[in-house]
Amino acid sequence: MTASTLATLDIASISAGGDGVARHEGLVVFTPRTAPGDRVVADVSVQGRVGRGRLVRVEREGSVRVQAPCAHYEAPDRCGGCQWQHVDVAAQRDAKRTMLRDAFQRIAQREIPLPTIHAGEPWRYRRSLTLAMRKRASGEWYAGLRAFDDPEAVFELDDCLITAEPVLAAWEEVMAAAEHLPDEPRLRGTVRVIHERPHFVLEGGKEWSALSAFLDAVPSLAAVWWQAEGKRRRLVADRRPANEPGASFAQVNPEMAEQLHAAVVQRVMAHAPQRVVDAFSGAGDTAAALAANGVRVVAIEADEDASAYAASRFAALSGAASAAASHGSRAIAARVEDVLSAHLPADVVILNPPRSGVDAKVTAALLKSPPKAIVYVSCDPATLARDVSRLPGWTVHHIECYDLFPQTAHVETLCELRPESP
Repeated sequence: MTASTLATLDIASISAGGDGVARHEGLVVFTPRTAPGDRVVADVSVQGRVGRGRLVRVEREGSVRVQAPCAHYEAPDRCGGCQWQHVDVAAQRDAKRTMLRDAFQRIAQREIPLPTIHAGEPWRYRRSLTLAMRKRASGEWYAGLRAFDDPEAVFELDDCLITAEPVLAAWEEVMAAAEHLPDEPRLRGTVRVIHERPHFVLEGGKEWSALSAFLDAVPSLAAVWWQAEGKRRRLVADRRPANEPGASFAQVNPEMAEQLHAAVVQRVMAHAPQRVVDAFSGAGDTAAALAANGVRVVAIEADEDASAYAASRFAALSGAASAAASHGSRAIAARVEDVLSAHLPADVVILNPPRSGVDAKVTAALLKSPPKAIVYVSCDPATLARDVSRLPGWTVHHIECYDLFPQTAHVETLCELRPESP
């Protein structure tokens, strides 16, 4: 890395990571908290073959720059929970569509039209919030988020405008009972609201001697999990009805997730499938919906708890009076790349992997035993484009975006692939 220098930059676009992009003296420079059309002064350093800018001041605002409404977004807190509050919402959505198209051009060497994007409310959509918890020298606890440019800088959260108010209310109750938390300087907690009731996950600490007192102080919590230092997560309090899913199965943006889920089911059912493999199936939402329509589904998921819950949903369908309920569907707790080939052929294969995309073994198995269609749900345009590039002979039949995470650079994509005509 060379020493940093002040430079005037004209921001031309937004990168996949959310930073503004400019060119300076032959370098591509990425500068957080800038917007297309901005002219800025930035402190630029060279890292490898690219430049990294630290915004000093905005000399001329671009037409899509707006005032961030959150008090934590700007200095001194510089919250890293959002990347794009300073960018107009319509421009955010256009940027996400462009990111997807550019990823296909750059990585997959495929041209796709600018996709449509489905979007909901830009604020108060999150039903889950993870906070760093810190104890002051006085013994008082506080919880907050980290600065985008300093992961060790945790500020006390007053409000989070993308988080639903019931989640924030539950966090207030948790912090009011913080005296009963494990006696450690640092912890991490997550509140998720599922079926209108809050669930809490605590990470850290070696002993929780005041657990009973904590539970008494926060009676609204439907369930509490604790992952002690060096240990696996375990359920330490359960006030839920039978067969309700755990906190790890909650949707961050349930309204938009439901739209995406319905679109996936529709895409799959358009092929009138008899047999479907749902890879990375989670708690089985899609698999159960297909099974209820008479499809035989193999749901593959590495998370044992999620797979067990999916299996219980299949069992409930098999015992239902509905003649449409599928018989023979099953859930398998395994890594997809280890077992997929053993469960092919299938009429349709659903892929819904994490941000890292699918293992090369998965695309190899699909090339060896191709289905009628692959319905791929992606949370990262770059790994989606990479995985599509590993499928020669397949064409992108349909592609669209879902803005599940407004004010951030993340975008979900629904992509249907079909074999090229012979």
